[in-house]
Amino acid sequence: MKVFEEYTAGIDNPDHRSKAEDVYAWIENRFPSLEQQMKWNTPMFTDHGTFIIGIDKAKHHLSFAPEEAAMKHFAEAIEEADYSATKGLFRIKWNQPVDYDLLEKIIQFNIQEKSDCTTFWRK
Repeated sequence: MKVFEEYTAGIDNPDHRSKAEDVYAWIENRFPSLEQQMKWNTPMFTDHGTFIIGIDKAKHHLSFAPEEAAMKHFAEAIEEADYSATKGLFRIKWNQPVDYDLLEKIIQFNIQEKSDCTTFWRK
């Protein structure tokens, strides 16, 4: 998680910092083949040069951006988890639990759906 150390060090609230670090570490441990990158000041995980998910801090939440295709596919599950969402991301408030089962499904979906993708973003 060295790629994200400077980023997480900038999270002032220690509870928020810990939660973000836990999420990044969980992804790193569960999906060791994913590459960690900082792009546009956002921690991202990529696979063979293609975007899988970005997770960014905000004042009241963590934003999870898996691209619109994954958002559409998991819209009902995201709503059931009580996370607010837009067409491109969902938000987990700092005081909400992370649904790691859902996060795992979203990441697996993107890895599988983009296995032959040769661009960073879906076209």
